[in-house]
Amino acid sequence: MRLRWFTVLGLSSAAAWGQDSSGLKISAAVDLMGSYKVNEESSAPDSFDAREAEIVLTAPIDPSFDGFLSFAAHREDGEAVAELHEAFIRTTRLVPRSNIRAGQFFLGVGRLNRLHRHEWPIISAPKVHTEFFGEEGALDSGLEYTWLAPLPFFLESTFGVTNGYTYGHAHDAGEKPKQPTHYARLATYTELPGNGGAQTALNYLSRTDATGTRMTLAGLDLTAKWRDAGVLDFLLQSEIWHRTLTPEGAAAEKTLGAYVLPQYAFDAQFYLGLLVDYYSVLSLKDAIGQSVDNSVIGVVPTLTYKASEFSTLRLAYHHERTTREDQADQNDQRLEFQANFTIGAHPAHDF
Repeated sequence: MRLRWFTVLGLSSAAAWGQDSSGLKISAAVDLMGSYKVNEESSAPDSFDAREAEIVLTAPIDPSFDGFLSFAAHREDGEAVAELHEAFIRTTRLVPRSNIRAGQFFLGVGRLNRLHRHEWPIISAPKVHTEFFGEEGALDSGLEYTWLAPLPFFLESTFGVTNGYTYGHAHDAGEKPKQPTHYARLATYTELPGNGGAQTALNYLSRTDATGTRMTLAGLDLTAKWRDAGVLDFLLQSEIWHRTLTPEGAAAEKTLGAYVLPQYAFDAQFYLGLLVDYYSVLSLKDAIGQSVDNSVIGVVPTLTYKASEFSTLRLAYHHERTTREDQADQNDQRLEFQANFTIGAHPAHDF
């Protein structure tokens, strides 16, 4: 079945090249990653593998709609698993100042969750993203509506409702939830001195699964960029999220996570970034009900070389420290290497 996906996709791609005049665009993105232990406590696998390979097809369907289809193969438990990533129909022409999409897609909240992994400015996701959205991101099937307000400043609102049978990355059908996944994002844009600009957004997401456990996420994301003649000089990216998990008839678990990533460009090809992320279970208690201080703090300096917009090499040192007042500290230190490249006209993402 897994090979059949790529056989069908390969035949579709071969046929599509002859239809380029219709506006069909095909691209492939490959993400190669190596992770190696620096200390004995590290969870790094000491291997270099193809982490993910993705094929994307986009095209106008007719004067009203566009189509998007992507397949991806990624490594799970040492095996390459091929699956449908995104498949949706979209329109920006039926309703003024609106973007509507229906199908399967990454949920339109936060920053990292709205980008495919090979488009991230980092190699591995910060812990807050992994815990709250999954290693790659949260995707589902449903309907999403984005509206740009007719105001003298930028104000964009997004609302979505999806099935909610599963959340995050899953390979099973899941169960019908008591309340489907629903989310909202309110974003604005501000010009900054020195050819800069910043997009800031408030986010909300909630669902109640089949067992009655309610999950609520509230967050803020910020992306600021300074450019010189179209070349990125400095990037500042950050997200902070608070999650409440409330099982039916039980006390709520409250968790806080955040990361900040400043990235400086030496020139058009070399970048140095420093990812700092933080994660803590705020409601953690010991056997007698006393609060327990705990945290996971990661520091990840990353050197990036972009030969062009189509190829990127990265080298990162990952140091993650887990502390809990009633236990010994744990340190995970590893080196990570990434090489990714894109073939074809990959669709652009927003700011």
